[in-house]
Amino acid sequence: MTRFWLFLRRLLVGGGIAVVVLAVRWGDGVQIPAGKTLAGMQPVDASRYQPVDAAVSLNNGSWQVELSGGRRVPVPGDWFRPGLLRMLAGATGGMLVIGLALVGLVHPLQATRWWLLLRARQLHVPWIRTLQLVYVGAFSNFLLPGTEGGDLVKAWAAAKGTDRRIDAVMSVIFDRITGLIGLAILAVIFGAVLATSDIGGQVHVWTWGGLVIVFVVAIICFVSMLRGWLRLPGVVANFGGGLPGKLQTALRAYGRHPGSIVGATGLSIVVQLLLASAAAACAWSVGSEHTIWMLLAVMPVLFLAAAVPLTWQGVGVMEALGIALLVVPGLATVNQVIATLVLYRVLELSWSLVGGLLLLRGDLPLRPVAASAQ
Repeated sequence: MTRFWLFLRRLLVGGGIAVVVLAVRWGDGVQIPAGKTLAGMQPVDASRYQPVDAAVSLNNGSWQVELSGGRRVPVPGDWFRPGLLRMLAGATGGMLVIGLALVGLVHPLQATRWWLLLRARQLHVPWIRTLQLVYVGAFSNFLLPGTEGGDLVKAWAAAKGTDRRIDAVMSVIFDRITGLIGLAILAVIFGAVLATSDIGGQVHVWTWGGLVIVFVVAIICFVSMLRGWLRLPGVVANFGGGLPGKLQTALRAYGRHPGSIVGATGLSIVVQLLLASAAAACAWSVGSEHTIWMLLAVMPVLFLAAAVPLTWQGVGVMEALGIALLVVPGLATVNQVIATLVLYRVLELSWSLVGGLLLLRGDLPLRPVAASAQ
């Protein structure tokens, strides 16, 4: 099973990175429309991409590009295709500020979600303490494959700070479960909204297909690594009767608190809505023409792809899936999709640095002020 997991991981990672490397255009270029010509060239029968050696923006919105041999010609602004680095440097600052503000709202909501699940099991932890650990978890996500590294840190801190280790760790697992449910609900809702249009219908099919693939891969990864990652912290390894039995016990326990589960799931939907909206702001900052509805339907699928612990922050996997779902002529180019994901990760990293500062302070355990069996 271990060898199969390594092979599958390398296959998916290699394929995703290959797609990105081959698809990204680092240098500037011009997309010549069908029937048009550039600097004395013969009119092209079909739309064609022409790399350029240099480009300068003109005051009237057009560009002056330098072709091979040093010849300089003006081209309309909508013909010009900036390279990835130029696109990132020219991202609209106002949109990025909006995205940063939206991401900033996420961590307090995530802390509230986990806090509700802890209180449902009579683990009375100060809300500010859970917020601190959420920030630390967000920072840890940038240190391990996938986006679940923070859950390991939270599980360790939760178990370390109380004698009710199993209940504390299960609160982290159910926090993740409600987060995934929120992702799925968001993708389904906005995917259904998109299904009425031609492009939206295609994206809707891809979205459902992507959800199925990601969930299947996630289950394979979870089963293959079950004996490893859940037992990384020594204090969590003492599960006694086994994980399935503990999950069943936790399910029954949380079943007695439907309000907490519904509240946590509702918060998850809001969290994913904010994150998808932040990604939309990043997309618009680099000139993408996708509607908010399409981005709200597609981004949850990319988030799910990133959750599978294959690569750091899902690099390669998210990009390959994003290209398949979002690259549409006239709406978004490959470079715009890649730039969107790069900028989105930068926004997340900016807020997670708060967790880095808290991590330097140490003192991670939750330390409930009261804990009574239920």
